[in-house]
Amino acid sequence: MAQWIWRYGDHEIYHSLLLHSRREEFGADYPAIWHTDAPEKTVSFFREFEAEKPCWMRLTPCGKGSLVVDGKRFPSGEKVDIPAGKHSVSARIVNVEGLPAAFVESDICPSNGEWTCGIRERGGCEKVGTSGWYTDPDVTPEVFPFRYEEIKPAGKEAVNGGILYDFGKETFARITVSGCPEDEEILLVYGESREEALDPENAVIRQRRKGKTGYELHARALRYLFVSGAEKTVRAEFEYLPLEKRGSFHSDDELMNRIWETSAYTFLLNSREFFLDGIKRDRWVWSGDAYQSYMVNAYLFFDKAIAERTMLALRGRDEMPEHINTILDYSLYWLISIADHYRLYGDREFLIRMLPRMRSLLKYVEKDTDENGFITGGEGAWIFIDWSEMDKEGPISAEQLLYIRALEAMAECEEAAGNDASFLREKAGTFLMKVNEFFWDAEKGAYIDSFVSGKRHVTRHANLFAVIFGLADEKKTASIVKNVILNDAVTQITTPYFKFFEMDALCRLGFMERVAERIKAYWGGMLALGATSIWEQFDPEKTGVERYAMYGSAYGCSLCHAWGAGPVYLMGRYYLGVRPVKPGYEEYTVEPCTEGLGNIEGSVPTPKGDIRIKVCGNSASVFAPFEGGILVWKGKKKAIKAGEWTQISE
Repeated sequence: MAQWIWRYGDHEIYHSLLLHSRREEFGADYPAIWHTDAPEKTVSFFREFEAEKPCWMRLTPCGKGSLVVDGKRFPSGEKVDIPAGKHSVSARIVNVEGLPAAFVESDICPSNGEWTCGIRERGGCEKVGTSGWYTDPDVTPEVFPFRYEEIKPAGKEAVNGGILYDFGKETFARITVSGCPEDEEILLVYGESREEALDPENAVIRQRRKGKTGYELHARALRYLFVSGAEKTVRAEFEYLPLEKRGSFHSDDELMNRIWETSAYTFLLNSREFFLDGIKRDRWVWSGDAYQSYMVNAYLFFDKAIAERTMLALRGRDEMPEHINTILDYSLYWLISIADHYRLYGDREFLIRMLPRMRSLLKYVEKDTDENGFITGGEGAWIFIDWSEMDKEGPISAEQLLYIRALEAMAECEEAAGNDASFLREKAGTFLMKVNEFFWDAEKGAYIDSFVSGKRHVTRHANLFAVIFGLADEKKTASIVKNVILNDAVTQITTPYFKFFEMDALCRLGFMERVAERIKAYWGGMLALGATSIWEQFDPEKTGVERYAMYGSAYGCSLCHAWGAGPVYLMGRYYLGVRPVKPGYEEYTVEPCTEGLGNIEGSVPTPKGDIRIKVCGNSASVFAPFEGGILVWKGKKKAIKAGEWTQISE
């Protein structure tokens, strides 16, 4: 069967370019604030084959191009008869405005992943990109295959000279309005909250239309929609990517179950061409947000393709004009994510394809250092880490600890590819000693943000990294727990983004009951206020409409943000207790925990099938369709047998 083929990575670059041009705020377009790559405009595709009998081929290009068989050129669309024997075929495609791609129908050699491609006349040097989505010559890979489903408002009311529609929960939908007077200007205001939809002066997404009796509007995020004037016919279609929800979780704690379900729904809404940050304001791909999305995906969809699309879109071409998203820490997250991806899926081919990109990105990271060798990001780089008060004068400790983990990740990937990585491991060890010398404050018993300013300021962020990445020894870890993690005097984290890391660290340290309490207080706090998806930021101290304010905008806070979906990962990884020990789940452990939750059950997806877990009273049971697992429960261990329930009772 023929498939559309393209230069590997260009499909992701093309759709990333489209995606990052769609943001809008306050009636104006808002293109991405960083460098955005475009696909190569001219690409040649190649294949050599031998036919035992006469055969035929026909080229359909995405763009313009021709088919060359044994040196003879044929126009696209023409059926070419080919005699038996050995043949060399190529298709050269140019697409000035879109994605150069080829669809070659043939009874013996259709276009598929066996073809190679090169740029202009450089020859066929690498395997093409392709997808099982694109098998129709009339539907090019420039069209992303979203699904659509009509949704009805849960309610509506006449207010402020118009009609306010409530769809009952956060959604992403394209709207069609009909029955409009041609001479009437129609105002549409989209709101994640009722207040936003009724505040056209401050709502992030609003639109005015005039001169037609009906309007078809592209998909946007909303729960509420205000349409001015008399009631009209409004139709909404949910736009989504059909992903199989393989992970599940249920416990005796109903609030925790609601948090899991709301987090999973939040994540579904933000899983589209790529893993997005949020569906209303940015709709962009941010590497820090994606880093957590990869982990959530591993316990919900286990969709390898969307993870790889996101990684390719973020990295773009091999040349590095600036840091990913202009942020130093986001470049480091990308490096770390490749090693994590290999551990989950065991895909060595993808890893090897990414290695050149990893090496060049690491080189770019290392080009800007201070006199002590600490990475700084260079001129124009954004040192983000989190929306928190932090001493960022000079190099900061959180970035250095991320860099050490990136070096280790790079070493893991080189070794998986069969290369020597001893120099990377030595470099990481030496650099950690330097970080401890400059950033560890023995008096405070913690890592400080910066040594340059002299403030010796302590925040949670670097200290959480030290615990999560295993960079703090036993003595330092105990000190960090006492002086930072369990110390309420240290500034609290207000974003689900870093609450995720904080909960991860607490889980690793064994504070499982405390984690359950904090998840219910923080994530449950949003649900108590009526949230139907998880917010970008939540400060329990704020009240009323001020909860929705962020970035100097009354409704700037995203109320559906992917980095809020962390409980899906936390409950799968630590409560259901499933994790790979060797790449691709060749070996794995299941070590469930019920502290603070009562009985639990659920499923965790893997490349080899779903693992099911049940813990009832003092008994833990696991069902897996494959070997290689160990069940750990109440100090006991037992090999998991494929295709049957394995149980340990206290």
